[in-house]
Amino acid sequence: EVSYPVSTATLDRGSPFHRWLVRQPTEELEERVNEYYPIGELQDIIVRKRGKSRRVTELQIVGTESQVVVTGLKIRWVLGLKDTLFTLDKEHDAGGRTSHYVFAGKGWGHGVGLCQVGASRMAQSGAGYKEILKKYYQDIKVSRYY
Repeated sequence: EVSYPVSTATLDRGSPFHRWLVRQPTEELEERVNEYYPIGELQDIIVRKRGKSRRVTELQIVGTESQVVVTGLKIRWVLGLKDTLFTLDKEHDAGGRTSHYVFAGKGWGHGVGLCQVGASRMAQSGAGYKEILKKYYQDIKVSRYY
């Protein structure tokens, strides 16, 4: 039997999706947001709520013409990010205006279930499908259905 640490993060550390950083100029992000919502000039982005996995579940985007609350997977699409597990930082210019939005995140997916990179690494290390499934889905019983 192959032994793995409890944290699945160790299995995907070598992946380019384990940790990522996206630094977007305000103008570019504003253009992207306006493709989904007509907010006008981007004034602010505020993380309003996080789920149990610490992923952003509710995001407020404030513009000069309107503001919107974005939820769920649409957060990824609107911001152009790999995942909703991120922190948000803002860089300011000499005049105090936000010049860039910086998203530092982890992963690439929905945050539920089996990590494909981690499962692949387990298989490469000799783990069978039952071990892999039990790693990601606790308290399951793997048996024949037919």
